[in-house]
Amino acid sequence: MKFMICIFLLLPLISCSGKSGKEEKELATQAFISCDFLGAKKNAELAVEYAGSNVEVAVPALLIIGKSSEFLGQQSSAYDKIVELAPGVNNTSEAKKIANQFVQNLSRMAPEKVKACPKLQS
Repeated sequence: MKFMICIFLLLPLISCSGKSGKEEKELATQAFISCDFLGAKKNAELAVEYAGSNVEVAVPALLIIGKSSEFLGQQSSAYDKIVELAPGVNNTSEAKKIANQFVQNLSRMAPEKVKACPKLQS
């Protein structure tokens, strides 16, 4: 009986502690502006996985995946996924423009870090 009560009480705790991807998105952003594009991409992929359909988490993480992939010379479907998720983004060209704007915004928010990373300056 005690075992069943413990299980019953534990289930809500487990469901409430599920990851939303916000922490992983923040870690991805920090890695990205520190020029750690592999780490940024890995954290952003986790953020997308945890975010599910939460556009506020998934789209910024996909921007990081897309730009990191570009900097690493890797193929990525991140921009295609942005087109699918983000309202008003109609094609990958628009998604790439948003990604470039994202990098420019980061350079305003953390200019000292961007100065230390040549890839973010272009």
